[in-house]
Amino acid sequence: MSIAEGTVSRPSGTALLPPKWVRVLRAVLLLTVGLVVTFSATFHERFAFDLAVVVAALVAIGIVHIVEALQRRARGGGAIAVALGTISVAAAVFLTVLSTELAFAVVIAAWALVTALLEFVAMVVQPGTRQDAALIGAAGILLAVTVLLARGDLVAVIGFFGAYAIIAGVFLGIASFDTRTAADADPLNQGSTVNA
Repeated sequence: MSIAEGTVSRPSGTALLPPKWVRVLRAVLLLTVGLVVTFSATFHERFAFDLAVVVAALVAIGIVHIVEALQRRARGGGAIAVALGTISVAAAVFLTVLSTELAFAVVIAAWALVTALLEFVAMVVQPGTRQDAALIGAAGILLAVTVLLARGDLVAVIGFFGAYAIIAGVFLGIASFDTRTAADADPLNQGSTVNA
């Protein structure tokens, strides 16, 4: 259809954001992880506790990304979600297998960097398929750098991970309820009220 007829056809290759409930679930999960890290500060001297928290968080994040990919099957744009889910679960497995403080920091940094790069790739290759991809990507790179700089301080590493989860959760939560974000990402809505 043409703009003159009042509608715009959907460009091929452009996918929509996942359903709102999936976006809210991702935000709530990240906020929950951040709050668990924040309010369990007295336990952060125990490596086993920190390891368990991060492994559980990464598995849960991976599951949410896989759910997102399943929701995108018919609409496209699920490849990045599958990659993000796979990377998160793989990072959890590596943490469980390696179980050393240095590996803890390196795996978290590697996970943060890879997921940040995937967010940037999705932003360029599949615009409109990720919520606040630039911000989440930038937060991931910042997490990777800070974790590597503080790799010898277990409390700092888990603290940075928790801070990342809260920042990402807050921004994803805001974006989930921002009607402009959904409308801008949906090419069907753009120009739909324009008449000749």
